[in-house]
Amino acid sequence: MKNLLSLLSVAVLSATFSTAAKTDQDIAKLQREVTIFQRVVSTALKHDTNGQVQNVEGYYLADQGLVFDVSLRGKSMFDWRKHIEGMRDLHGFSEIPSPDFSSLEMQMSELSDNLADVSKEAYQVALEAVRQGAEQIREVAEQERETRRELHELERAKQELNYMLKRQNEKDKELEQHHKDIAKQIAQLEAEKAKLAENKTQLKERLEKDKQKRQAQQQAQQELLRTTVTMSLANSLCDYGNGLRGVSENEHVSFKFSPSYQQEKHILVFKKSDIESCVKGKINAEKLAKRATQYAF
Repeated sequence: MKNLLSLLSVAVLSATFSTAAKTDQDIAKLQREVTIFQRVVSTALKHDTNGQVQNVEGYYLADQGLVFDVSLRGKSMFDWRKHIEGMRDLHGFSEIPSPDFSSLEMQMSELSDNLADVSKEAYQVALEAVRQGAEQIREVAEQERETRRELHELERAKQELNYMLKRQNEKDKELEQHHKDIAKQIAQLEAEKAKLAENKTQLKERLEKDKQKRQAQQQAQQELLRTTVTMSLANSLCDYGNGLRGVSENEHVSFKFSPSYQQEKHILVFKKSDIESCVKGKINAEKLAKRATQYAF
């Protein structure tokens, strides 16, 4: 079926481009020659290019000749209350004892006995004076006790304040040191940033050089491949071109290929007369390659 379609394609092309159509027998003969020669070219190219050829497909154009399409592969919780426990007796402060009035009462009793003969009014006056004196003593003692208690509280508050000031000073020092550490880290980061920028520039330059080097290498490889393909085709035509008997003298044998990694296409057009000269030994494959018309697009 495939051969039939190929034959039909050749026939249609022949009817389109030729004023003198070939017979069915001529077309069948050409189809056979094309099939055989495309296998020859494919085998030769795979050998000469180390397997960089994927496929070769040929077809015939009337009045033009044979065309072969070559496919390449190619926070802090501090509780200050814990530090001031047991401060009730701070600086020797202790609970002020209540005054002992027993001796005073005894004196009053003795005075009463001694003044038995004194008038009752004088006795009452003296007794009242003693009572007032005792009351004043009690008030003074209470005031003294209250004063000691206030002093105790003030001393305790003073120690609490001193401790809190000490803690605040320590925190201020820690904060200052923290600021210094941060400034040092910022300076280090700035230095690293500058170093990274320098490395980035160097890497970019190196990548650009590597890219240019790879492009140059690829271009050289593709040029070598193009030359290798051209010479391989010329050798195949010199060695096996006599099998293309169905190609007329005024027709050509053309090859189209594209080196891998390139969009540019190359076309080689060989004259039938030059192919016959090479087959007969009049010219060699190198001269045949030079005589080929080359196109690139």
